[in-house]
Amino acid sequence: MRLKAVVLLKSFKIYLAKKRYRSKVLSNNESTGFDLKSLLLLYDAPNEQAFKHFEILKTELGISEDNFNAVCCGINNEFPVERIAFVFEDIAYNGKLKNEALKDMITSGPDLVINYTEKGNPEAAFLLKLTAAPIKAGRFDEKEINLSINDGNDPEVFVKELIRYLKILKGNK
Repeated sequence: MRLKAVVLLKSFKIYLAKKRYRSKVLSNNESTGFDLKSLLLLYDAPNEQAFKHFEILKTELGISEDNFNAVCCGINNEFPVERIAFVFEDIAYNGKLKNEALKDMITSGPDLVINYTEKGNPEAAFLLKLTAAPIKAGRFDEKEINLSINDGNDPEVFVKELIRYLKILKGNK
C-alpha cells in the first residue's frame, strides 16, 4: 500500500510541476518568427567528446556562453559537479522545482531545445514537454520533437546536420 501511495504522490508532483511551469512558459514565450539566441541541451551521458561537438553550436549559430545551457537528465554518478542535473526528486511535493537554475532555464523559453538522450529517458521527456521552444531537435522521432536527426549515435554527425537544417530555417543556406 505504501508503494502505491509513493507512486501516486510522485505522479501528482509531476502533474503539478507541468501545470505550474507550462502556464508560465507559454505566457513568456510570445515570440514570432525564428531567431536563435538561446539553446537548451538535454543529455544523459557525461561524454566530454560529445559535449565538445555541441559547443561548436555556439560559434556556428552565434549563441553566447550565457545562452548555451546543458542539463544532465537522470541519475549518473560520473556527472561533472559544475553542470546542472535534473532528476524527479528535484520536484517538491507542491510541484515547484527545487533547482533554481533549471527553473530559470525553463521559464526563459529557449529558442532551441536539443534532446540528445537515450530513448525513453523520463526526465528528458518531462523537460522536453515542459519547455516551450519554436524548435525541438532530437535523435528519435517523438511527439515533442519537430526536427528528428538520425545520427547513427555519432554526435559529430548530429551537430553537422542540425547546423545545416537550422541555417536552412533561418534562410542562410
